Amino acid sequence: MMTNTLFPSIVPDGDEFVDDSYSRQELERKEYPELKSLAADHPSEDVHGKMSAEDIIDGLVGERRL
Repeated sequence: MMTNTLFPSIVPDGDEFVDDSYSRQELERKEYPELKSLAADHPSEDVHGKMSAEDIIDGLVGERRL
């Protein structure tokens, strides 16, 4: 019987890696009201709830998820 294994080079050592930042794809799937809410709650002064959807997405990509 064949056993499936992962290559050791792609398995994290020790602490598990968690990407807690926003990706463009994730943000593009959200509706505008939800984007506005995320922007309003985000501590960055460069992003706020009165921006356009595209500006909010540009501002939040790579930022830490709340």
